[in-house]
Amino acid sequence: MELFRNIGRLLKSHWEKALVAVALLALIGAVVMLNNKKEEEQNKLEAYKQNITKRKVKGIPPVDVAALNQALAHATNAPALDFSLPHNLFNPVKWQKRMPDGNLIKIEKGTEVGPGAMRIVKVTPLSFAISFVRMAGSSSFQFSILQEAATTNIYFRQQTKRDVYVSTNQQDSTKTFWLREVKGTPDALQFTLELADGDRTDVATDKPFSRVEGYKVDLQYPPENNRNFPGRRVGDTLRLGDEDYIIVAITPNEVVFSARSNNKKTTIRNNAAQ
Repeated sequence: MELFRNIGRLLKSHWEKALVAVALLALIGAVVMLNNKKEEEQNKLEAYKQNITKRKVKGIPPVDVAALNQALAHATNAPALDFSLPHNLFNPVKWQKRMPDGNLIKIEKGTEVGPGAMRIVKVTPLSFAISFVRMAGSSSFQFSILQEAATTNIYFRQQTKRDVYVSTNQQDSTKTFWLREVKGTPDALQFTLELADGDRTDVATDKPFSRVEGYKVDLQYPPENNRNFPGRRVGDTLRLGDEDYIIVAITPNEVVFSARSNNKKTTIRNNAAQ
């Protein structure tokens, strides 16, 4: 009994320490319990992960930016503004005197006068041709040359047909071709020619060589009472009103003019060829 009384007196004297000891014991027990609970939950999570079945999922579809790209391309390649005729924002309508009657022409489109008003009447091809004529001795041969697209040289006008004489492995007097080879019989000769540009071609008694090397054009100018310009070639100059125009190109379908004053190009179409 005395022991219990001593314990009771100690507890009464040191109850704060006893309370702290109890609290520590409770805290240790709680820590142990939480640690066990943690391990238990961790084991449950591992088991859950192992039981999950892996499955494929659809990826995120790509964003359609075609419309945005189209808008961007349109913005970076904006069409050029054209203020030339027939737009009159910076081009007031002009009235020009027509030659030779002196009547006035209203210039609305810019094609009422000048090269734009020119009409193509006819386009004629200009040929380069070589044909065999005859034998001129035992080793010499006569050929006929036609270069309609050429102008002149130091010997004669090349636009007309002329005859030359040449032997094997010799160049003709106009320096148009070399005669490289002769085959066949006197009644059916075959020749291999090397042209001045390096090309080779065959010519026979009944088979001349021919190719188109340019064009000439017949033109008509309605603003001046249908004035005619026959047989014009590249490089020719035409006087239309107060301006000079140079023909810089001729094809079967069109003619290109260049104004001498400012080099402005104008192309007219051959409606008859369409």
